[in-house]
Amino acid sequence: MRRRWLFAVVACLLGGVAVGAEAPGAKEDPSARIARLCKELGEGEYGSQGACEQLIAIGAPAVPKLLEALMDRRPQARWWAVAALCSIAPEEGYPAVVRVLESDPDSLVRSTAVYYLRHYKNKLKKDIWPDVEKALADKDGEVGRWALRLMVEDGYPEVEKKLRQILSGGSSVLRSYALSHIRDMGDKGKAFMPLVRQLLAVSDPRVRYDAVFTTVSLMDSGQLEFLRETFAKDPDPAVKECALRCITVIPTPPVECFELFIQGMESDDEKVRDVAHRLLCKAFKQYFSFDAKQPVPIREAAIRKWREWYAANRAELEWHPDLRKFVKKGERPKTPEATGGQPTKGAGDAPKR
Repeated sequence: MRRRWLFAVVACLLGGVAVGAEAPGAKEDPSARIARLCKELGEGEYGSQGACEQLIAIGAPAVPKLLEALMDRRPQARWWAVAALCSIAPEEGYPAVVRVLESDPDSLVRSTAVYYLRHYKNKLKKDIWPDVEKALADKDGEVGRWALRLMVEDGYPEVEKKLRQILSGGSSVLRSYALSHIRDMGDKGKAFMPLVRQLLAVSDPRVRYDAVFTTVSLMDSGQLEFLRETFAKDPDPAVKECALRCITVIPTPPVECFELFIQGMESDDEKVRDVAHRLLCKAFKQYFSFDAKQPVPIREAAIRKWREWYAANRAELEWHPDLRKFVKKGERPKTPEATGGQPTKGAGDAPKR
């Protein structure tokens, strides 16, 4: 997870190549400066960003040393070298980057290599797609995920056909990223619904989790019934938790979602019980003490209080779209404008993994 986060930081920092200012010693020999900067690529998790930016600013004269840095024993130096070399995009650098993509032992270096091929496409109009397609089959799923992300973001021909192929038979990591992209497609993503629903029955709970989230995001109606069925039938606690969280994805959830939260609080899984209680308190703007770790009789007593409150107030509850909460009819809760403009609208409890 830490490595994935670090690569995302690298991608964000250098995606637009914002070159930082240099503060070297006066009259430093240019070749010595390049050698020093290449050495600094592997020194310090964050300081090497500045060295990378300076090498990009130097441009072509830095290419020979950057090619050497691709063989540095330190993985960090190699991935920053790949980022710098691709950002400069010299013709002679392309075969070297492809070799890194095919054979570097570190998956983060390979991920950097495939994602930064975009610079060769944009600057030299290289046909990078055959090499990107090969990366989809990398032994590490994260490399394939970054390859697919590049395809989605940079106009891979027939990207929708590729997404269908992945949903039908791709790895779990690729399927999860494909589902994430389909959620972002809005109405256009509904064309994928038959394939998405098929993934609700695959063996990997991580894929089922994303398939549940995507299905609810694309549905126009019947979301709560679907989530009830998912919660009842799926044996994996994480998928059950996803079903509870997805209630917040429904644009206007019906008040009957209360019962699904209660089912979550009655679950055999402690984490599911805890998540259900927190979501219930937030959605209904009400709180009764409930400890998911307590024995069954104590938990049941707390649930009875919730049921009594719901029975007494159900007829008066309505959904407030700005607060994303149920409030009593006629109640005038504070809106975002009344609280200093702090944003409250949106599926803040949507599934996160």
